[in-house]
Amino acid sequence: MNSFTLYDWQREAIDELVDGSGRVLVVAPTGGGKSMCFQQPAVDLEGVALVITPLVALMADQVASLEARGIPATYLASNLDAAEVRRRTERALAGGVKLLYIAPERLAADWFVDEVLARLPISLLAVDEAHCISHWGHDFRPDYLQLGALVARLRPQRLIACTATATPAVRQEIVDRLGMPGARQILRGFARHNLRLSVEEASGAKAKEQHIALELKRWLGKPRAGRGTAIVYTGSRRQAEEVAAGLRALGWRAAHYHAGMPGDERGAAQEAFQAGALDVMVATNAFGMGIDRPDIRLVVHQSLPESLEAYYQEVGRAGRDGEPAAGVLLLADPDIAWRFRMIAQDSAAAPEQALHRRELLRAMVAYAETSACRHDQILEYFEDVAEELGGCSQCDNCVAAAEGRLGEEPDAAASSGVVRDALSAIRGLPFAVGAGVLASYLLGHGSAQIRRYDWQARDKFGVLRDRSEGWLRRLLRRCVAGGLLAFDAEHATLRITKRGADVTAGVRENAVRLPPETRTRRIGAGVESGDLSGGELALFEALKAWRRLRADADGVPAYVICHDATLRSIAAARPASTEALLAVNGLGPAKVQRYGAQLLAELRDHGGAVPAEFRRDAPAEAHPEPDEDAGTGRRFSEHQLAVRRTHARAYERWSDEEDARVAALAGEGRTPDEIAAALERQPNAIAMRMEKLGLTPPSPAHA
Repeated sequence: MNSFTLYDWQREAIDELVDGSGRVLVVAPTGGGKSMCFQQPAVDLEGVALVITPLVALMADQVASLEARGIPATYLASNLDAAEVRRRTERALAGGVKLLYIAPERLAADWFVDEVLARLPISLLAVDEAHCISHWGHDFRPDYLQLGALVARLRPQRLIACTATATPAVRQEIVDRLGMPGARQILRGFARHNLRLSVEEASGAKAKEQHIALELKRWLGKPRAGRGTAIVYTGSRRQAEEVAAGLRALGWRAAHYHAGMPGDERGAAQEAFQAGALDVMVATNAFGMGIDRPDIRLVVHQSLPESLEAYYQEVGRAGRDGEPAAGVLLLADPDIAWRFRMIAQDSAAAPEQALHRRELLRAMVAYAETSACRHDQILEYFEDVAEELGGCSQCDNCVAAAEGRLGEEPDAAASSGVVRDALSAIRGLPFAVGAGVLASYLLGHGSAQIRRYDWQARDKFGVLRDRSEGWLRRLLRRCVAGGLLAFDAEHATLRITKRGADVTAGVRENAVRLPPETRTRRIGAGVESGDLSGGELALFEALKAWRRLRADADGVPAYVICHDATLRSIAAARPASTEALLAVNGLGPAKVQRYGAQLLAELRDHGGAVPAEFRRDAPAEAHPEPDEDAGTGRRFSEHQLAVRRTHARAYERWSDEEDARVAALAGEGRTPDEIAAALERQPNAIAMRMEKLGLTPPSPAHA
């Protein structure tokens, strides 16, 4: 009845606690069996084991499990009325329990410590979730600071602290604050061989929801399939509610959970998850402690966590049965900026605490941007070098490297020239802007914002024009992780730091490595520029030019029209019909209805009388440099020059006279194609201009 099956490391902890120094710190992954290290000796020792833990749900679950095994246990928490608390207290004082669970808040009452705890024959004192005592941990709780005084007051013969995630600095603070400097530290290890870790770039709520739905289908099959369950962590309460509603609309049994919900609603949601009545729980970081489901197949982070400790504790809830499971982190620049803003706006945090939280966040960004084995990165972060895998063979980076899709990463010295070029260009700008505008400037893309600031005339414009947008965004994030760039908390803009200025000036060595070049497989998620042939690349640039015109006409950022990945997929597939457009990832029915005709017209323009230099079989050297148009003196790209051979006034600025002529011809009932022929412009440009002038009904998105 009272027997337990123990691992070697659990036996090691128990032996040290019972027959050794009596002081133990256990660090083991979520669900790894830490509680057994104090439950087993509690059964065998005389007296009552006092267990400090922060969550009522965790207390209730562990007490119920112990009682089911015939081990007398109870807990005292705020969900009990005064009479029940008194009854349970009297039972403990009478020797009726072997384990007593209490929340740290109860220690604030001196009478409770002196009149209840001090009278108990304490066999051992266990501090669960011990990282909560650390100012430098990811989940600091002020109530835990009372535990040092409790240890001094009760002087327990045996003291054990347990946590799932703790860096060496946090482990040191735990033993210092609990007054156990000579404690034996036992690390179960952070390696999770069955957990497939990946990071996917996905910006925008809709793109994230689509990716989450795809991962749920991959790992759970379909709703109610009985293949386990999933957790989706969001950065805010509103996101939790919206994502859960979106998944329910797709047929998934989904609920949300966050600290702003009434207690009974939270309890009902957690019970439904534990009972298997849900396919997926969508929650903030308020959910998870004490969750005891071994068949969680998938944990998705819809937004970047604030620290690697928090991330690993949450993602570690997947695959506790040892079967294959996945942890997917969705990465977006706005989420990073938002995290830094939340830290800056926390007025209760001391300056040194805010600084430390920013360092933790930079480490999280560094993990997201690494091209090394993700498992090894985690082991290195927690200094668990004994378990380093040397490559796990199943995280996204290891798989990409094995398939030859991940190039070599240059070292910091080899990267310094490009890093300094980028930082120098950024430092020379008159004011700070966001990551997207910076990428456009460094790549030499004449976006609406760049033209508004007239930055295309600056000498550093396009200093990294030979790189892809995805690669450059990765470089900017690596500079944030390395402390060379920082997000302005109020405006979400990127600015160069003192450290970055020193690297630019050559007085500090560069520590940031350039991202490796990647060659992404052509799958549903889209294709990268490295997969496109010469002709496809030219079409891709043409589609980007169309998107810029469309975005300017609509007064929206370019990504609202469609993302680069979608344009790459179009360039690779060259769809020739509306049905074919619908098969492209990122083009739903609404976008195809709105932009489909224009996209097909652009494809026809590019695929009709195709100049030799744009043909698929053309040699790379046949691609001319952008040239100057003799009629206007303006410089156009190679594709723009090709288009102007059939539409002589394409890409020229509009005049009031032309607008009047468009209006007059439209009033005569002329079609966009007929007006385009008369004005020597592209039909899609005419359609956009007619909408701009109010000559066609506004689209639903702009009505």
